[in-house]
Amino acid sequence: MESKAISQEEARAALEQIDGIEQDSRKPPAPTWAYVILGTSFGVTVAGAIIGWKYWWIVFVLTIIAGIALTFWNNNRNVRPSMKQPLQEDPKTNWAAALAPAFIMPLMWFVPEGSVVGGAIAGVVIAIVFTAVMVYGEKRR
Repeated sequence: MESKAISQEEARAALEQIDGIEQDSRKPPAPTWAYVILGTSFGVTVAGAIIGWKYWWIVFVLTIIAGIALTFWNNNRNVRPSMKQPLQEDPKTNWAAALAPAFIMPLMWFVPEGSVVGGAIAGVVIAIVFTAVMVYGEKRR
C-alpha cells in the first residue's frame, strides 16, 4: 500500500475538522438557570411546609420529578460509543444533589411551624444551598 504525503497545513486542517466534529457531538451541560429553578422550587417547598401551606407536597413531588429528569438528561450521551473509540468512564452522578431533599427536609423541624419569617428564611437558605450543591457538582464533572 502506498502512502501519500500531506503537508502540515492539510494535516492541521484535517485535525481541526475532527476537533470540530468532536465538539459538536458533545452534549452541553445543563444550564445554570435549570439548577436555579430547581433549587428555588425546593426552597418554596420548604417554606410552604413550614408556613403551613396546604399544597406544599405537590411542589415537592414536582421538584423530585424535575430533579430525576435533569439527572437523566445530564447522563444521557449524545453519541453512542464506537468499538474503535477508547473506553471512557460515564460521568459521575451528583449524589449530593440527588439526596439533598431527604437530608434537608428533617431540618424543617427546627423552625417553628406556622412562622412566616422562619419559613421564608429557611426557604431562601435552602434554595441557595441546594442550588450551590447542584452547580458545584456540575462544574466538577
